[in-house]
Amino acid sequence: MQLPKYKKKKRIKLKVCQEPGCGKEFWGHPIAKYCDEHRDIKQRQKQKKTNDNIESRNIIIRHNYTEVMELPFRCCLSNCKQLFTIKLYPKQFVYPRFCDEHRNDFKRANFIRVMSKKESEE
Repeated sequence: MQLPKYKKKKRIKLKVCQEPGCGKEFWGHPIAKYCDEHRDIKQRQKQKKTNDNIESRNIIIRHNYTEVMELPFRCCLSNCKQLFTIKLYPKQFVYPRFCDEHRNDFKRANFIRVMSKKESEE
């Protein structure tokens, strides 16, 4: 006995090109993102990376030490008075600005939010 072969149903639908500024409508597969013109990667806009300033999260300490030194520093986050030690290495100039508890962006933002909430209650 022969069974009929299963034919895949072509799922083509009307889509909108995802390239910024294009907005062309095209008929394509459900996972297609770009029209015929922008399907070629050479025709798409290049996404520029935004580079943050190094000094927003770090301290630049210029030194000429030949041995590893440990120096105490105070956290640069407002309302945090915690001391932490930094090891200064030879030929290295970029060091953390915040204590271990506030090195993470989320933890810093959360600390600021909690402190502003405490100040508003007082």
